[in-house]
Amino acid sequence: MLIAHISDLHLNSFYNESNYHRLKYILKKLKEDEVEHLIITGDLADNASEKDFLNVRKLLKKYNFLSGEKLTIIVGNHDIFGGVQRAEDILTFPEKCRTVNYNQKLNEFTGYFPEALENCFFISSNNYYPFAKIAGPALILGANSIAPYSKISNPFASNGEITITQFNEIHNILKSKLPDVKYKLILIHHHFNKYKAKAKSSLGNVWQNIEKQTMKLKNKRRLFNLFNEFNVDLVMHGHLHESKEYYRKGIRFLNAGATLKNEKENSVKVNYVRLLKKEIKIDIEHFNVPVKDGSFEFSKTSDDFVRLLNYTESEKEIISS
Repeated sequence: MLIAHISDLHLNSFYNESNYHRLKYILKKLKEDEVEHLIITGDLADNASEKDFLNVRKLLKKYNFLSGEKLTIIVGNHDIFGGVQRAEDILTFPEKCRTVNYNQKLNEFTGYFPEALENCFFISSNNYYPFAKIAGPALILGANSIAPYSKISNPFASNGEITITQFNEIHNILKSKLPDVKYKLILIHHHFNKYKAKAKSSLGNVWQNIEKQTMKLKNKRRLFNLFNEFNVDLVMHGHLHESKEYYRKGIRFLNAGATLKNEKENSVKVNYVRLLKKEIKIDIEHFNVPVKDGSFEFSKTSDDFVRLLNYTESEKEIISS
């Protein structure tokens, strides 16, 4: 089975239209390569914009990935709280995060891609996390690592945590005896390795020092123990902007980083995960995106867009159009 893993798209139709051209190219390439399942580990939008989510939805549908059998998505911190768009926003961003209705934004994010959850089970009645699904020989388990805003412990709303309630539900899923499951894959937005980014400017250095202190995943130790206890085969994540495979505490991790943002202007990276009979093979592929041949046709923001999973058949026709 061939799985593609991307993350941290940070799409922003206002500031960076070219990223849509890159995503369009990636999805077209994945379709041509006959990718059977696409995994996106959060931060689809840079500023939690409905317009950007609708545009992602539009592209996923165009390239035939908008179904539970072919798509799994988890939420990132930018999908709930947005991000800093300009240098001066650093001072006002914590206050913006404070005013965000966390549960509402989480439900809205889930509602933009309800098809991705159609074949899931063990979904929490509170916020749809954690969820699990069977894809080929694999159990795919999605977790929500986005911690609520806190003036003291999470002022930029980018630190992460798996709550004890969610941790216990993940434990129950992993201990379930599921037939025909050869591999166990965990999806989580936050990273497990150390932050080592180097800024290219003094302003960038200030921001990266802030990020170093505000991009942590709390209580990693109990997650390491859980993953080892149940022989998790691969943990897939994003958040830290680098494409990298690594091991910690005997566990295999795969970061998709900033898929659309690389040192080369027209270069993108995609993680290909091949589930073979006896092993999981990983290749981090680099692609050069052709020069843009036209502007992306953006979707219009809709005030009555259906965001809830319990939509009617008539509503389903609306969001599928």
